[in-house]
Amino acid sequence: MTSAKSTLPFLMGRFIHFFASRLKYSRFVCVSVVKDQAVESLVRNLAEHLDRWGGAPLMCVFDRPKTVALKWQRNGEVTEWNPVFAYVMLELGVGVELCWPHSPQQKGAVENLVGFVKSSFFKVRRFHDQEDLAQQLIEWHREVNQERACRATGIIPAVRLAEEASRLRSLKVHPKDLALRIPVYVGPTGTVLHDGHPYSMPPRGH
Repeated sequence: MTSAKSTLPFLMGRFIHFFASRLKYSRFVCVSVVKDQAVESLVRNLAEHLDRWGGAPLMCVFDRPKTVALKWQRNGEVTEWNPVFAYVMLELGVGVELCWPHSPQQKGAVENLVGFVKSSFFKVRRFHDQEDLAQQLIEWHREVNQERACRATGIIPAVRLAEEASRLRSLKVHPKDLALRIPVYVGPTGTVLHDGHPYSMPPRGH
């Protein structure tokens, strides 16, 4: 599976952020409009996409944003994962592989997915508002997944998804039950700052 995030021009005075993922065998694609490119948006939408497919593939391939990896060596080995991302992947039971500049095939797959979504949906349609965008996105999903044959395979993705379903593994946690663990620093006054808001930390808090 390939996953990608991207940003588009304004809609009603706001940037459009989207998260896209696609299964490699069936080419079944899912796209969600998200509020931002933060790690919570990434992991929650990924969980929803996996649930739509009926399970997770053996490996999920990501680009290398800070929402996924914080530090890595020159050979591409990750030395520090984003802790929220890493925790959720363990909770879901999902294997992770990252693109690396020296792996043009993987990098190209991510870039091609972003380009496909932009060129076949966002750049060829006009949206009156957020609700109109959401409705057209539903129609687009039906068109590219259930009605139109994929250029790469010559087969409708939904047909190949039926074959691929047996290879997908059940998620360990349902998306609605997914809780995040977010590391925070407790200051000398016993407060923590998260998402711009201060919170009091009880003496026995973790």
